[in-house]
Amino acid sequence: MRYRPELDLVLKGLSFSAQGGERIGIVGRTGAGKSSITYALMRLVEPASGQIMIDGVDISTIGHRDLRSRIAIIPQDPALFRGTIRDNLDPANEYTDDEVWAAIRAGQISNLLDAPTEKYVKPLDNEKSDKGPWIEGVGLNKWVEHSGGNFSVGQQQLISLCRALLWRRKIIILDEATANVDSKTDQIMQEVIRREFKECTMLTIAHRLGTVMDSDRILVVDHGQMAEFDSPENLLADKNSHFSQLVESMKLNHGN
Repeated sequence: MRYRPELDLVLKGLSFSAQGGERIGIVGRTGAGKSSITYALMRLVEPASGQIMIDGVDISTIGHRDLRSRIAIIPQDPALFRGTIRDNLDPANEYTDDEVWAAIRAGQISNLLDAPTEKYVKPLDNEKSDKGPWIEGVGLNKWVEHSGGNFSVGQQQLISLCRALLWRRKIIILDEATANVDSKTDQIMQEVIRREFKECTMLTIAHRLGTVMDSDRILVVDHGQMAEFDSPENLLADKNSHFSQLVESMKLNHGN
């Protein structure tokens, strides 16, 4: 796969398979091509050659909407927009209030919705302001500012996690989902993910290697190619493996 016709390939001869319900950790140094796998799976970028098969179906033969409606992605930067919590979790209004609340409780954000949003203050004459909202709201009517600006980064990510819990896709992609959150939020997210997505096929692109240590297998990507693909235990047992070297490098960077 390449991002533009005149550019070099970012994924080169990458070939691997994941079983239904398997948890795959995807690791590699910066620029190795980890996130490019997500772009290829979601068909944000079409492959230059080769195939991606899901349940025996070549994903290039189906529409973007059909493909993307069956995959949930929790990205590093949460996608939130101006509107209520309910609007953000269920933009197509496909679920009942009870189903939305079940996802909120599973994602442990009920407490975020207890306090009303700051009341809208009408700007003075001739003064422009996009400050909002126009309503005070709690619960499902709790207001979300543009890009989730009235929530912390960790809270934004937990809201994004609740969206994935509500949608219940069979394939979940975590694209460095906990890279920018504090350790407490990271712990909450990991607990929720292990409990709620245990029957899903999960691809976790890791920034913190600790988040993929309980994966069934680890895919190590190097310069757009597969360097290793094995269980964490087997990779760590080989002190010369790429994965072992990544772990040692992380320890050195953190002074351990």
